[in-house]
Amino acid sequence: MSRFLPCLLLLALAGCNVTPPEARSPEQRSQAATAAACREQADRVIARQDRGQLLREDERNARLGTETGSYGVRTQIDSLGRQFRRDQIAQDCVRQQP
Repeated sequence: MSRFLPCLLLLALAGCNVTPPEARSPEQRSQAATAAACREQADRVIARQDRGQLLREDERNARLGTETGSYGVRTQIDSLGRQFRRDQIAQDCVRQQP
């Protein structure tokens, strides 16, 4: 069942009405470009802040595998925390834009 969930999600998203980039107004394109730039900047900030932790996780995963005991759970929790911080940084960046 869990294998089919991503496929089901993709099918649901494929049916959504998405405006093609050509049909967007200049303001919408500008907002999308700003949001993309903010996400890229947030990714760079998080990678720089957590580079030591990311290296430790990569080394541990190479030695033990990705889902070994409590380390797998901790890795998932750490990853979710990084994702939350990245999203917060990106949202703050977008809000600060004129």
